[in-house]
Amino acid sequence: MPHTTALEPLETDQWFVDSPELSEFVTTAKEIIASTSGDSYGTLHERTETLNILEPYFAALLQKRDWLPEDFAQPNPESGLGGGIGQWLLYRSQELTIFSLVIPPNSITPIHDHLSWGLVGLYQGKQEETVYRRLDNGELEGFAQLEIVGLYQVKRGDIYRLLPPDGDIHSVKATTVFAPSISIHVMGNDTGSILRNQYNPEQQSIQSFRSGYSNAR
Repeated sequence: MPHTTALEPLETDQWFVDSPELSEFVTTAKEIIASTSGDSYGTLHERTETLNILEPYFAALLQKRDWLPEDFAQPNPESGLGGGIGQWLLYRSQELTIFSLVIPPNSITPIHDHLSWGLVGLYQGKQEETVYRRLDNGELEGFAQLEIVGLYQVKRGDIYRLLPPDGDIHSVKATTVFAPSISIHVMGNDTGSILRNQYNPEQQSIQSFRSGYSNAR
């Protein structure tokens, strides 16, 4: 397993994987974010433009093999997401975070949001993504009413977008039998470190949680 380290302040880029393919993608992604003002504080139009330009480069990265080390493709029994789900930090900076999400067969994530634009691409296996929309206005503390707006079968190489306020709440299940599914997340915030939201539609409840990373405190 990768060594667990404390995260440094974000004045400098943090690399957890030494990979020319990932390094090339990060350089391109940061240039695109700077040119489109598509950071987490940008307008919806700016963030959409960022995703439009960035997606083909991300698709090319997903098609490449062997750039993701085996240590970052493993489940994690102590997962902050439960179900043995590994969330492995690959890279992060002020404007960009990249991590792998490893879901054991038939495990499913909690229903959660991300509070940032993002691209999620399947690197290995198959998944089922259930997408939700929030119906209430968020004024009542601890209460959230959701409806399902989509159910998608995701295969290797497929990419889907995260873009608040809509299209940001989902759960993901690995539908592989013998091996975990692995997705790569490219995010405009430090997803594992921030407080975000977990939902229970049956109880119509919402609570804050921090998923953390499997290889960083």
